[in-house]
Amino acid sequence: MSFAIIRMQKFKAPDVKGMQIHNYREKESHTNPDIDQDKTGLNYDLLNDSKIEFSEAIQREIDERYTGQKTIRKDAVRLCEFVVTSDRDFFDRLSPEDEKRFFKESLSFLQERYGKENMLYGIVHRDEKTPHMHVGMVPITNDGKLAAKQFFGKKTELQQLQTKFHEHVTEKGFDLERGVSSDRKHIETQRLKALTAKEQVKVLENELKQKQEEKQVLNKSIEDTQ
Repeated sequence: MSFAIIRMQKFKAPDVKGMQIHNYREKESHTNPDIDQDKTGLNYDLLNDSKIEFSEAIQREIDERYTGQKTIRKDAVRLCEFVVTSDRDFFDRLSPEDEKRFFKESLSFLQERYGKENMLYGIVHRDEKTPHMHVGMVPITNDGKLAAKQFFGKKTELQQLQTKFHEHVTEKGFDLERGVSSDRKHIETQRLKALTAKEQVKVLENELKQKQEEKQVLNKSIEDTQ
């Protein structure tokens, strides 16, 4: 039996660009062996018709909806990202229409639970071994605070998220078991976490390489000037 997998990760301002690079295959697609570049054109966003700048979109939401009196801290969580997926066997059993419906229902579940207005993107990746969706959320509360802790501060919230997500997708006709991160049978979640960490390392390596190249150009310019 396949599992319904949903996980969430928090990102501060310096990390947001890295997620954009990964989700839109900017630079990273040329170095990540897990990505089939011939299939990247099959990726799509359920919330946006064209690419958005993550940092700009987040700041726009804050400017329009933040009502706090204090200046937002530099280390505040600005983006919460969910990854929704299952295993390859599950997707192999679905028609293209049902696969898209699975992701649409998953997005609808998150919109209802955490606020439709908080969702920035719902990007489906079909160019890796297992289809999955990244859903970006700006954690702004109903009373206008930027407070990821109010959404996910309780230890039970992520457990309830897993349970409610499983209930939702099974009610919509998808034959899946509830994912349990502490269960050894739930290998796919651990694989996904490891993959995500590896992807983020590659993004940072690419950025470091770019900075090193810029430094070399700057040093050469200084030498020429001297």
